[in-house]
Amino acid sequence: MPAPEPRRRFPGWRKRLLAFLTGIIALAVLTTGILSDLQVRSELRLARSSLRATQARLRTTQARLRTTQSRLASTLRSLTSVQADLASTTTERDTLEVAFKITAWELSGAESYLASTQTSLANANTGLVLQGTAITTLNTCLAGVEKALNQLSVGDQSGAVTSISKVASSCQVLQGQGKGGPVFPFDFPDPDVIRVGTTYYGYATNSATGNVQMIQSTDLMQWTVLGDALSHLPAWAGHGSTWAPGVFELNGTFVLYYTAFDTLTSTQCVSVAVAHSPLRPFVDSSTSPLVCQPDLGGSIDPNPFIDAGGTPYVTWKSEGANGQPPTIWAQQLSADGTALVGRGPTALLKPSQRWEGGVVEGPSILVWSGHYYLFYSANNWRTANYTIGVAACRGPTGPCSKPFDRPIIGSQATMSGPGGPSLFTDPQGVLWIAFHAWLPSAVDYPHSRLLFLRQVTFTDDLPVVQSAA
Repeated sequence: MPAPEPRRRFPGWRKRLLAFLTGIIALAVLTTGILSDLQVRSELRLARSSLRATQARLRTTQARLRTTQSRLASTLRSLTSVQADLASTTTERDTLEVAFKITAWELSGAESYLASTQTSLANANTGLVLQGTAITTLNTCLAGVEKALNQLSVGDQSGAVTSISKVASSCQVLQGQGKGGPVFPFDFPDPDVIRVGTTYYGYATNSATGNVQMIQSTDLMQWTVLGDALSHLPAWAGHGSTWAPGVFELNGTFVLYYTAFDTLTSTQCVSVAVAHSPLRPFVDSSTSPLVCQPDLGGSIDPNPFIDAGGTPYVTWKSEGANGQPPTIWAQQLSADGTALVGRGPTALLKPSQRWEGGVVEGPSILVWSGHYYLFYSANNWRTANYTIGVAACRGPTGPCSKPFDRPIIGSQATMSGPGGPSLFTDPQGVLWIAFHAWLPSAVDYPHSRLLFLRQVTFTDDLPVVQSAA
């Protein structure tokens, strides 16, 4: 086997070179390590600085974030507040709209109230003037009435009539004429109104002016006192008990029927007087009553009429006695109207309905378009229950029936207890009804029954009394 090669030995310079290179390498490695460490350190410092900057930026960002969040929260709160404000504003707007409408309405009401107040003020000012006028009118009325009473106290009846007539218009103003109220200011019960040409004459129950008081008018509004239509009574009649007159024109003569007290029988009876003018004097030359029915309690409330054929009749009421109720009668008259003819009176009507209160009286027959209508009073004449009814009749002596179950005229705002109906026409052919009534606040004596007027029309051949204008 071959012998091993001998180990080569390096010369010294090589060793030194190797050591140098090894040192260089070690130095390089060391230097590299140092540099690397320095770099790492530098990078670390940079990283730390960057970290600090990043942390600072983070803090800034976080601060900004917090600020932003706060602003956002504030904005949200503001938004919520705005939304609430918006809702509130909407509500307020609606409320304001309602309030505006209410305010506008209140303003309108205030304007109306202001206008009303101004009107009331103007009316008040006018009222003060009117009140002064009313006081003057009242004084005029009272002075005239007082003068008339003084004249009556000394037996100057003619002077009293003149005094009353002079103040009648002044006294009438105080009664509310033209407003559905009375048309004559003094007591005028059981009226009967007739027309002669264009002049109206009214007759009524006795008063201070005489046995049968009489008034005159040309317009149904202003009435003049004429005095006593029947200044003298027949010997059998007592004074102070003459009432419910009824007058018509018959063959150129005016005939007056009235109630009088028969001193012989102490009974109310019917008598008759005649005149050549509606102005008086009516003269009663009778020696006994025309109608008297003492067994039926006496006879009152006469009223004449002419039937469709031109024949005169008279109606009246028996008071009721001996088991007989108050009854309305009719009988034919003689050609001159001063006597009854035929076989006796015919009963036309008796009380049969509750509102009549067991009483029928004050008859007045109307002949209209071939039909007969019996107007009458019913119930207690001294109360507000007194009223006016109507019946339909087949002829002047009946039979009669009641087409209504109620009165045709009753108490109203301007009057109480109407009664004593009387029918007449004006020159234009308009039908009127005259009647008396109490004022609502002055029913029964010592108050007066005043004269009222209403127009009458027809519906289905039945009369209808018109309301006051």
